[in-house]
Amino acid sequence: MSARILGIAIVFLSCTVAQAESMRCGQFIVNETTSLTELLTKCGEPTSKETSSEDVHARNPDTGFTRKIGTRITERWRYQRSNRALPMTVTIVDGKVVRLERTE
Repeated sequence: MSARILGIAIVFLSCTVAQAESMRCGQFIVNETTSLTELLTKCGEPTSKETSSEDVHARNPDTGFTRKIGTRITERWRYQRSNRALPMTVTIVDGKVVRLERTE
């Protein structure tokens, strides 16, 4: 019985991993492993950009209080590749591509 559950879990996990998005830019394909420089080289400037920042806090184990240790910059770049393709949004956190997703 446990081998069957393990088999189902492996199938579920492999389906989850396979759902990672990628985007075609001409002859190139970009995904979450693509660097920001590569993204700009292969796909050019996005149609639009949104930038936000949020404070990053850490809890001091001695006092229990939190303190600001930095700032996280999140950018969302939208690419409209063609009139027939759904737009893609690329999420960049602190200069690193972390997610690509189809948007409406």
